[in-house]
Amino acid sequence: MNLRRLVLLAGAIVLLVGVIGLLMPVSIPGPDNQKIGCGNAVAADDSAASQADSSNPVNLPILNEVVPHTDYVAQCQAAVSDRRTWTIPVAIVGVVLLAGSFLVGGRTARTG
Repeated sequence: MNLRRLVLLAGAIVLLVGVIGLLMPVSIPGPDNQKIGCGNAVAADDSAASQADSSNPVNLPILNEVVPHTDYVAQCQAAVSDRRTWTIPVAIVGVVLLAGSFLVGGRTARTG
C-alpha cells in the first residue's frame, strides 16, 4: 500500500469517527437512574431536560426540607458542548487528511 492510499484511508476513518460522534445521541443521568436525552452534537434538544427540571421536587414548596437542585438543562448543554469539543476537531482533521492524500505521493519520477 502506498503512502497516498494510507493517508486516504486514515483520513476516511478519522472523518467517519468524527461524523459518527456528531450524530450519536447525547444523554445524561436523570432522576431515578433514568437517561435524559439531549439530542446530538449537531442538533441539541433540551426539551426532556427542561421537563425533568420542571418535575424536580426542588421547584415545589416543601417546608423544613432541603432538596438538592439539579439543573438538567445545564448538564445537557454541557454534555453537548463536550461532545462538540472533540468531534468537530476530529472531523476537521479527517477532512484535512483526505485533502492531503491528494497531495502526498502524487509525483513519480520517470526514468527513461
